[in-house]
Amino acid sequence: MKKTPLTILFVITTALIYQPLPLAAHNTPTTQIRISTETDKPLVLAGRDDQVVIKVALEALQPDRQRERLPFNLAIVLDKSGSMGSQNKMENAKSAAIEIINRLNREDIVSLVVYDSAPHVLLSARPLKNKDTFIRAISGIRSGGSTALYGGLTLGARELQRNLNEDFINRIILLSDGLANVGPQSTEELSYLGGSLDRDGINVSTVGVGLDYNEDLMTALAQKSGGNSYFAQNSDELPQIFAQEVGEAMTLTAKAINIRVHCPRGVIPLKTIGREGTVSRNAMQLSIPNLYGLNEKYALFEVRVPPQRPGATMEIARVQIDYVDPYSKKTYTERRTVTIQYDNNTHTVLRAQNKDILRDVALTRTAEIKDQAIELADKGQYQEASSLLKKQGAELEKLAQICDNDPKLLSEAQGNKQFAKEINERQRMTKYQRKSMKNSSWIQKTNQYEPYYLDASYNSGPSLNSPAAAQQGYQTSVYDQNLQKQQSR
Repeated sequence: MKKTPLTILFVITTALIYQPLPLAAHNTPTTQIRISTETDKPLVLAGRDDQVVIKVALEALQPDRQRERLPFNLAIVLDKSGSMGSQNKMENAKSAAIEIINRLNREDIVSLVVYDSAPHVLLSARPLKNKDTFIRAISGIRSGGSTALYGGLTLGARELQRNLNEDFINRIILLSDGLANVGPQSTEELSYLGGSLDRDGINVSTVGVGLDYNEDLMTALAQKSGGNSYFAQNSDELPQIFAQEVGEAMTLTAKAINIRVHCPRGVIPLKTIGREGTVSRNAMQLSIPNLYGLNEKYALFEVRVPPQRPGATMEIARVQIDYVDPYSKKTYTERRTVTIQYDNNTHTVLRAQNKDILRDVALTRTAEIKDQAIELADKGQYQEASSLLKKQGAELEKLAQICDNDPKLLSEAQGNKQFAKEINERQRMTKYQRKSMKNSSWIQKTNQYEPYYLDASYNSGPSLNSPAAAQQGYQTSVYDQNLQKQQSR
């Protein structure tokens, strides 16, 4: 069966979306998570110190199709400023909102907020017992006015807080196509609000449309609140994005994940790669907001290990993972010990390298380099930004050869080199390049589901049947079988 983007989105959600949703007591642990701790270098060359990356991965096992999903407490917050009237953006945004309404159930609580020069509650928070009421309200939205983004977000949060409950998935989906120009407007102010909402148990997922929105603000807001962030160059991508966002949230498996890596004497913690974390004299720590079905979340920790004799085995870290089961509300703790061995044969050491982790580390470092290139370009240092991307592209090509011509590494290398060439020739970074790099960096660092609509010229993504697809969360075989059964009836 050919997998189109809409088919894939249907596949992600269909198993959970139509289940009945009466709230039931969960007396036994419901979360099934596979936790692994591995290193990029299981063998280290004896007699010298070295740097080793520890990957701590969490993966939700196949969701229980009979389990009742958590209901939504959802606020849809739509920009309806004057600029939304261009390029069919308003109509596509309305279609996307209606797509969400059609995918939800009677027990879900939904509110609808719009903003232009001021925010307005079109429909206050209520159980979705009458979808037609929402569809009519959405269909009647007309564009016009300025962009009171902060006010719209605040009003959406207020609607959620009326029914704030741990038994719900509390989420805001915020859409904007422009710069906030009414009320608080800075990235810092919106980030602070995002952090406050996260502490209240509310995640904000942001959707930027077109080339005029503030990607720094929208990404920071999603980061601080534990949500996702999307870049839709064309508004006709909005229904797919909204469906993907809701479909992923329906598979919530764990939340409030905290990972702590403690290093014994002699092992020096260096940094967390990609994700924000804290580093102390003998430990590192970071948090991951949520884990969803059909997707792996991971954290990368870099340490320096001391020299040892050939044949020695050394414990380099003790890892503790705490997480909350969203169904039982119980906190669970898992512990792992990470060891390496020393060998005096360089060929043996190189052959033992974990290629999957080498790839993950390289892609995540590339995400950090994209952020650095953006900072350089913002300062007008286009030659430096171009050189940085070009150099990283060459490094990725070298690593791809080591990793059996890994398609994701090759695609990323090509994208970096292409952007480097264009920035150097034009001596500027276009809006599209900046937004694309910012969003792809975010996706890699947070292991967000990879959008299926990325521009073919950059990060177009692998075939859904390729090995790299499995690394991006395209694990749809069971759902594909169910979909085929439904379509054959």
